[in-house]
Amino acid sequence: MHITEPAIQVLGFTPVIPAAAGYLARKGVCRSLRGWSYAPLLGRLVAAIVWGCGAAASLTAFGIPVAITVPIAATVLTVVVLGLATAFAGGLIRPAPVSAPRPSLLVGG
Repeated sequence: MHITEPAIQVLGFTPVIPAAAGYLARKGVCRSLRGWSYAPLLGRLVAAIVWGCGAAASLTAFGIPVAITVPIAATVLTVVVLGLATAFAGGLIRPAPVSAPRPSLLVGG
């Protein structure tokens, strides 16, 4: 099998690479947003997106056409995002209370 797409070459041959990339992305988001209560949720969402892209690339490497994998991935992503939006809008997920004022990044502020 001859594969020329770079994303498939990097992500498609082994599931370990997308798994590690998703884990590192989750850790990076959690570290950069460590003061926010939604950091773990956003980190998991980013990791799931990376894992989904890796799964689509792996399926493409196995010979399943992109015309099949991309609509399925887009549908799953849409359902998850709309479910979260509905949960926020409906009040099932409420904003976290602010316990301490956030430090200002401005000099002299």
